[in-house]
Amino acid sequence: MKLQIRGQLYFVLVITLNSELNYMITLQSKWQKGNMKLGIILLFIFCLSLFLNSCFENPSPPELTTREIEIVDFTTVTSGGNIRSDGGADIFQKGICFSLINTPTLQDQFTIEGYGTADFTTIIDLTPDDTYYIRAYAVNGAGIGYGDIRSVVLGPPPVTDVVIMDFGDITGNAAFMRGRIESNQTIVSRGACWSTITNPTVNDDNVNTGSGTGIYEVNITGLTPGTTYYVRAYATTATEVFYSENYEFTTVGIPQLTTKEIINAGSFVISTGGDIISIGLILNAGVCWSTNSAPTVDNNKTENQLEYSTFFSDPFGLLPGETYYIRAYASNIAGTGYGNERIITMPEPTVSDPDGNPYSSVVIGTQTWLVENLRTTKYANGESIPNIINPTDWLNTVAGAWSYHENDPQFELPFGKLYNWFAVTDARNICPTDDWHVPSDEEWQTLITFLGGNEISGNELKEIGTAHWKPFNDFATNNSGFTALPGGAQSANPGFSYPVYSLGMFWSTDLVDGDNAFGYYLFDSYQSITKQNYIKQTGLSVRCLKN
Repeated sequence: MKLQIRGQLYFVLVITLNSELNYMITLQSKWQKGNMKLGIILLFIFCLSLFLNSCFENPSPPELTTREIEIVDFTTVTSGGNIRSDGGADIFQKGICFSLINTPTLQDQFTIEGYGTADFTTIIDLTPDDTYYIRAYAVNGAGIGYGDIRSVVLGPPPVTDVVIMDFGDITGNAAFMRGRIESNQTIVSRGACWSTITNPTVNDDNVNTGSGTGIYEVNITGLTPGTTYYVRAYATTATEVFYSENYEFTTVGIPQLTTKEIINAGSFVISTGGDIISIGLILNAGVCWSTNSAPTVDNNKTENQLEYSTFFSDPFGLLPGETYYIRAYASNIAGTGYGNERIITMPEPTVSDPDGNPYSSVVIGTQTWLVENLRTTKYANGESIPNIINPTDWLNTVAGAWSYHENDPQFELPFGKLYNWFAVTDARNICPTDDWHVPSDEEWQTLITFLGGNEISGNELKEIGTAHWKPFNDFATNNSGFTALPGGAQSANPGFSYPVYSLGMFWSTDLVDGDNAFGYYLFDSYQSITKQNYIKQTGLSVRCLKN
């Protein structure tokens, strides 16, 4: 207001003096116009100065202070000004100026917060990691007034990086994750979250491993076998949740498999097995059985070495006349899966040996043969047949003896025991009862002739498939029902071994000479049966023939 009044008075004075000046110039035309005009102008300025100084104060720039800086976030601060004096003239602009130079002015960046003498506050957007200088300003007719200079340095912007460093140890219901968090913020919680759909959040299944940055480990549990999951590492601040990229994984499924058909049904050397149709590492496999439906590995079971995705296995100890339920099984880190169920009723035995081992029989032509290889440790009268383990003793004996193939009991089922010729011909009879005997060479020839001769009868005699004959058994039909098995032999010569899965070797009672006797052998890849001389101390399989 004062500035406006002064301006109006100044304007009136100028108009008045200018009018008088023109009048005086007209009356004093004899004076030199230039000198007179100059004098009058000087007189005008002098009078004006006396007038203004005698009536009003001189205005000055406003006086103000700069408010303290308050940091809002990593790019924003607030400041402002407190007006202490308008300097005697109206303030028509005010605000904040700021710069990277320590004396910011209106030549730098500035804000406008209106006019007048009211204190003010303003929000300023800055760049992190720089030092800024800030001061308030106000403008009136006399000039610009600045407040005191304040400075601020904003830290770097919040950066939070969450990654999955390692993922593994995946089982059927668990997995392991190692995560890493790098952040300049305070991490109040961290961990892993997972779901069966992509981009899981902390609202899904999750595990919290505490707070802080750096590397951390998580054991994810409670998963379902054979299921695809998505997992993310996470880190939580007071206001926000940060996530890693998705990691997709599938838990190990319980093995899927089928149960093979039972072969040799009606005998006591049945075999079955399984075919695994799922992928993944199998830790154990076999068959399990019970007299109740749905048998499990908690019942009777075998355990087998797998060959690729298929295996054969022989249930053992099945009692005559009982009905059994059989399933293949396979186990991995996720658990145990089962194949379909097979049912079999065991036959009543034709005869049992003194050890109680049952045997079934088959009629071939005019002969009746036991279907199983002999397993007894006793002669028919109950007296024991020695088990000789030492190779030298085995070679030197001239009395009856038995052994396992390579002295390993695992081969007894289903291959039976191996006997030297002295046991075969002992008067106490190695066969289960006196109604049975070890066949002579002539009786073997009767069987072979009935089946079509040496060249092809091997196919008629051998068990079908590769449950026991390995690696080949392509032409076997077992049409005779004889169900010949391999089983190798116990050599009379220490250090020499016959292949257990490729050769089936059987005694006859006939001598070749003082040291040798006749036997017959079948080979996995041969269709024939071959007569052969064997040292009497050789251990061969025995099949008994009914009298």
